[in-house]
Order: sequence, then C-alpha cells, then structure tokens
Amino acid sequence: MKNILFIVCICLAFAKAEAKYMQNYRQHIVEQGETVYTLTQKYNVTSEQLLELNPDLKSGLKFGQVLLIPAENKVLTQRKITEYKKHRVRRKETLYSLSKEYEVTELDIKEANKELYSNPLKKGDRILIPVFEEVEIEVPNASVKEIFIEQKELSDGKYRVKQSEGMYGIATKYGIKVKELQKLNPSVKELKPGMILNVPKLGKEFAITDIKEPKIDNNKFIEFTVPQKMGMYSLKKLAGISEDSLLALNPRLKDGLKEGMKINFPNPDYGKAVLTSSNKVKTATTARLIDSLKNFQRQRLAVMLPFSLQNINETTTDRDNLKNDKIMRIALDFYSGVKIAIDSANVLGIPVDYDVYDTQNNLQTTKNILDATDFTDYNSVIGPLMSKNVVEAAKELKPVDIPIVSPLTNTDVRLYRNLFQARPDNNLLKSKLKEYLAKYATGKNVIIVTDNKNPDLKNEFTSILPSATVLIPDTKKNYIYKNDYINKLKPDVENIVVLAVDNVGFITDAIVHYSSKTSTHQITMFGLENYEEMDISNTKLAQLNYVFPRMFKENNDNNSFINTYYGIHNITPNSYATRGFDVAFDIILRQASASDLYESAMKNGATEMTENKFDYSKKFLAGFYNEAVFILQYQEDLSIKELDVNTINIKE
Repeated sequence: MKNILFIVCICLAFAKAEAKYMQNYRQHIVEQGETVYTLTQKYNVTSEQLLELNPDLKSGLKFGQVLLIPAENKVLTQRKITEYKKHRVRRKETLYSLSKEYEVTELDIKEANKELYSNPLKKGDRILIPVFEEVEIEVPNASVKEIFIEQKELSDGKYRVKQSEGMYGIATKYGIKVKELQKLNPSVKELKPGMILNVPKLGKEFAITDIKEPKIDNNKFIEFTVPQKMGMYSLKKLAGISEDSLLALNPRLKDGLKEGMKINFPNPDYGKAVLTSSNKVKTATTARLIDSLKNFQRQRLAVMLPFSLQNINETTTDRDNLKNDKIMRIALDFYSGVKIAIDSANVLGIPVDYDVYDTQNNLQTTKNILDATDFTDYNSVIGPLMSKNVVEAAKELKPVDIPIVSPLTNTDVRLYRNLFQARPDNNLLKSKLKEYLAKYATGKNVIIVTDNKNPDLKNEFTSILPSATVLIPDTKKNYIYKNDYINKLKPDVENIVVLAVDNVGFITDAIVHYSSKTSTHQITMFGLENYEEMDISNTKLAQLNYVFPRMFKENNDNNSFINTYYGIHNITPNSYATRGFDVAFDIILRQASASDLYESAMKNGATEMTENKFDYSKKFLAGFYNEAVFILQYQEDLSIKELDVNTINIKE
C-alpha cells in the first residue's frame, strides 16, 4: 500500500494522464520566511507527504515555488483509465476543443498519442481519447517520520555536508585552505550530502549556525503562468535561457508544456555578475536617446532586404519558399521587427515614413534599384543584408552622403564614410574578451588549452598571459590526456581555464573534465563562443562560471517590444526580429536626437536597446563601426548575466 501511495503522489506531482491514480490536493505558493516546518504545522501534514508530492523539495524550499498540499480529508480520489475511445480529427478541431468535448486535459490526449508531442494535430488523424473512472479509497495514516526535521546540532569542530557542496566552498567558510581541510579528513575521497567532516573549532561563543550562508533573495525567480498556445520556443525566448535550463528549474516540463502551468525562470534583475563587484552593468556613458529627442521632423527610411518575391509563383507557396530559403526567413523576421520600431517611433511623436525594396539577394537587382531610385530624400537606408550588396549601396550613395546601415554582416571595406556597420567585428569580440581576461586573471592559476593546428590563437593568449600554464597536445595524436587537464589545477586558488582552441573535440573534453572538478576546485572558464551548436550542457557551463563574448544578449525582461510582438504574431520574437527592431529604433532615435545620423554617432556615444548595443566609432578614411559588445557569464541558476567590460574593481 505504501508503494501505491507513493505512485499516486508522484503521478499527481507531474500531472501525467496515463498514471493510475490522482490525489485530491491544494496548491500553495511559498511566501517569504516560510519553511517546511511551518508548512507542516499550517496544513497538518508531514514533511514526508510534502516530499512525495513535491520531489523538487530535495533541492530546498524556494520563494514563489508552487507546492502541492494533501487535502485534509483521508480519502483519495482514484482516476483509472478503463478504455480508449477512437476519434477521427475533423476540420478546425484542436487539442483544446477535444479536451473540452471529452472532459480530459490536453496532456491526457498527448499521453495517449505520443506523436502529438512533436507533430501538430491534423484533419484526418485517428487518435485515442482516454476514458477515466473514479473511485475512493481510505488512506492510512501517513508515517509520522519527518524527513525535513531540523538537523541535530553538531558538536564544535564538526560539519554536515550539504547538497552540491565541495571542499573549496566548505574550506572558504572556515577561512582555511582545501589542503588543510583534506588533512583534517584524510579518509574522505569524495563528498556526499549528509557526510560529517572534521573542521576547525570555532569556540563556545560560536555555533555552526553562525557561519553565514548566502540568503535567498525574494526576487531571484519569476513565476510565469503559461498562456494558451504558447510553445517551448516562445517560452525559451521569454525566459532567456535554454530548454535544458528550463527543465532543470521546472522538472514538470518534461511531460509537456500546458496552458496554466506555473513556470519558474531567473529574474534578470537579480544578483550581480560573478566576476564584478558592481551590480550596475550599464556605464555612465550609455546614452538614453529617448530623453534627448529634439528633432521631430518627418523621417524617411529605405529598407532594402532580400525577400526574393520573384520565387513565388503558381506552383510554389509562401510556406514552400520559407522552408527552402533561409535568407528569406531572416529578411522577413528582421522586417517584422523594423515595422514595430517604426510604429513605436510614431507613438512617441516621431513621424517616420518608409519604403521597402526587394534586393532578391542579387547584386544586379541591387544595382538596378540604386539606379532607378532617387535616394536623396531618405534620411538613411537600413540594409541590404549581404556584404556585396551593402558595399554597392554605400558606393553608389556616397556622393549624396546618405548613411547605409549594414545590420547583420560586416565587411573589410574602409573607403565609404557613409557606411555604418551595426554588427561588431569578430576580432572586436575577441579583443574585448582578452582585455577583460588580462585584468581578471591577475594573481590566479591560469591554464591555456591549445591545439597544435592553430598556433596563432595560442600565441594571442600567451602574449597577454605570459605566466600561464600551456597545455600542448601530443604532437602525433594532437590530443590532450585527461590527467594533463586535471594535474594543472590548484585547490587553494582560483583556476582560470582559457579555451584558445576552435576544435570541437578539445572544447568538449576540457568542459567535461574541468566541470567534474568544480566540487573541489574553484574554476572560471573563458572561451570565444557560447557553443550552442555543440550541444554542450548548460549545467556544466554554469558550474565553470563560463565567460564568453557576444554581439547581443537575449533579453528575458517582460518588455514592451516582446509584449507588442507577441500580441501581433502570437509568438515571441527571435534574434533576427529583435535585431530588426533594435537597429531601426536606434537609428530613428539617433536621428531624432540630432540633426542627422552622423552627428548623433559622434555626439551620443553608446546606446542599448532590447538585446543589442550600439557605439559607432568613425575610422580614418572609413565609415562607422559598432564597437559595443557583451561579455557574458553563466550563473549558478543557469541564467546568463552581462559583465562590465570597463570595470577595474574585480572581485578577488
């Protein structure tokens, strides 16, 4: 019977329809200052019952967390699947309408038809609808054993290991080195939760509870209620973290996203960047253009994008073209953001007109547009997207001094003073990371991972970190062995690991080997990319406090652009749509805060929009280059925070 009760509770906690039983329960949202003990007293339940219904409690009670509480009655309502009805999907039927028709949940239907997790419901599909029956059974008194009872106070000189704690963290609490802690516990090879360690005695006037633990900030997580028709992609974009991170924070998501579900994700305003002592990310030089608007004359923009409308004919559909033409998809997404930027400007009282030109991703078509159009009435041109077309537009419009804003690509062309390259150069990303790394690594144990096939990259980092230990691969196999990675770590200081490689094998090996040592060593890893394409666990990157440069930072704020976009398209914007908004809105505001774009670039300095920053710098005999980038770092809660590249007050 105990096993059956356990199954009942677990199935309820994860809301799975194919489970045998479901229990009566109520919901409770954890408030500030509440503990497991206060909840057991408030609802007259045991901690064991709470754990069975809420397995996530094993990792601790969190503010804002939604808990399932057993109902006061001693009767369980059982829902047992007795049969499945067959249903053929008709036109306009949806999971929502079927759930209402058959009085089941959408998740019930998906569980009975697993293919619906990855494929949409279509007319003609033959699916199964579960039929439940309900009966009642009496529940025996639960065990009075308390799982979360207060730990018995340990004697002075003893310490009980907590979940996910390592030697380094415990040693730091007591102000000693890891080696000293290891000497006090010579038989301990690996830490486990609940293990009792020997530690320095604090004296009678102190107790183990006097050791300060980091307090949980009430605003660390945001609780979000999933609206109708929201998919995982939209949720990821809104939360600003990956699917793996969402699953780690919300285990119930593994059973599917459901309308009304309560989701926790990191609050973007919580806490500080790990590497800095300041929680103020924006510098004093960041301009708020909206506060300095003075030019309310009507603006006129030209938008040149490769829509390739010539490919749409009687034999192909818009969907076919979107599926096969990646550049068309990018152009449409980018344009969707531009339109909202123009609408937003009009709301602010900045009148903006615009014309759209389809470059068809073709150089000759671009030339034809430039030859046939009088651009002298335009304040600026946004686009084209491709480098060769950008260069052609800048060359042709240079005599009339019309600014050309290249939004997504950059080029080495330096001769056109009217060219604004909104995308930071890759070398700039690397340079900013090196600048930050050189300051942060001072006085720390630095390890550089290299590749025999790319010595230039190795030399770039060894030149700024001359005292670093360099891991050089075996010359024959071009391979670094596990012991070579691990043996260079030091337990008593912070270790800085630099990935001066672009080889997938070296990158994954280094991340796997070093993340396995974070319980005993403090490690911060630096790299040149976020490695999204390599399917690397975000959990491992968070363990390594991984730092990397990027031209944009995904925004997880509930801001007006995301809300507006969602209201129009019923999805959250992707990075191209957001960049379209940011580039266009920044250009419009700059032109409204000065006589023209040139004056604004020289006067206003750096700006920050939804996900992108812009700081245009004029180069001699060349155009304007965006020199604003983000240095980002994975946090313990799997979120990503921006670090201040200008700070010199770095946490030791």
